[in-house]
Parts: sequence; C-alpha cells; structure tokens
Amino acid sequence: MAVQRLVVAAVAVALLSLVLNNVAAFTPSWVLQALEDGRKRSVGLWKMCPTGGERGRDDLQAGRKGQGTHRQCESLGWGSEYAGYQESRSTVKLQFDMMRACNLMATVALTAGQLIFLLGLMELPFISQESQWWEEAIAALFQLASFVLVIGLVTFYRIGPYTHLSYSCYLDIAACLLATMAAAMLIWNILHRRDDCLAPRVIIISRSLASPFHPRLDNDYVESPC
Repeated sequence: MAVQRLVVAAVAVALLSLVLNNVAAFTPSWVLQALEDGRKRSVGLWKMCPTGGERGRDDLQAGRKGQGTHRQCESLGWGSEYAGYQESRSTVKLQFDMMRACNLMATVALTAGQLIFLLGLMELPFISQESQWWEEAIAALFQLASFVLVIGLVTFYRIGPYTHLSYSCYLDIAACLLATMAAAMLIWNILHRRDDCLAPRVIIISRSLASPFHPRLDNDYVESPC
C-alpha cells in the first residue's frame, strides 16, 4: 500500500519542527538581558554571550581589550542562575531548567516519530504501514512534542522588566506550532479513515451478474478503504 500523501506531509512538517527546535536550543539568543551596569547579554539554553553595551564601549576606548564585547561565550548547564536586572535567580533557574527538559523531550519524541515512519516504509515483519498502531503512534509522539513545548514556553510568560525574548524563543514557538499541525493532520486522517470504515456498506450488483443468459467472464471487485 502506498503511503498516503497526508502522512508524508505531516512527517515533513514534523521534521521541520525538529530542525527548528534544535536550532533554538543551541543558539545563544533565547532572552536578551540588561544588567545593572548597563551591559547586555544574550542567554540561551546552553550558551551565553555578551552583546556589548555602554561599559563595553568604554572599556574598548580605554584599551582594555579582552573584556566587554571581546569576551567569549560561556557554556551553560542545568541549574544555571544567570538572571538579568530586577530578575529572581530562582525564577530564571526554574524557567531555563524547565525549558531544557521540555526541549530534550520534544526532540526525542519528534525523532522517534520519524524513525517509526521510516521503519514502516521498510515493511519490516513487526511494523508496517498496514499496522493499526503505526500512524497512531506517530501522531501520539508528535502531539507529545507539542504538549511539552507548550509547557516549557508557558514558563516564560513572566520575565523581568529589562529582559526581552529573542529570536531563539520565537523559533521554538514556530517548532511547537508545526508539531501541533503535524499531529492534527495525522489525527484528522485517522478519524477520517475510521468514518469511512463505519459508513454503511453499499452492495452494487452488476448487470452481467443479474442476467442469467449473459456469459460471466469477469467478476467485479470493489476495494474497501479499510
């Protein structure tokens, strides 16, 4: 049985969601924080980079090279507490730890959905496109990715007055929307196919079969969508 176009389209949308989710995770531009001394820094899930500011320009004019804007990015990990001006360290720690966990869970779910789709194309004995759970498992994994991304993004509804969301956060919002779209496409396809199976059967009698004196050379077959 050929793979339906809607399933292929949903998997392609989920693949784009997976790419955007990983780009958002490894770019240091989740939030743009302002510090007490006027400097600014860009903080991501796993990396933090200074973006310069008034103090950076003063240091550059004073000949203090290697500081200010010339500082290299720093790696972040679980439990990092890099808060901006008038931000709570515990709140920032909770937000980024939650988002890291949700990002990893979404990556695993989207990757598992892609692998199940590829295994179905290989027509293995234990998993195939005709399996009842094949498409449902892919839809469930894509929906799980969307759900956990929503949980992680909701934690950033409250940020400091001098902190702004940056493009990495918006990339993850797009990844969440694409994962939701992929899951919705598969769920709609599953429900539509079940509606076809539950529809009343129609029996069509051919004229050649109804005529007792007509030679019955060929039989007519009707393929069921189920």
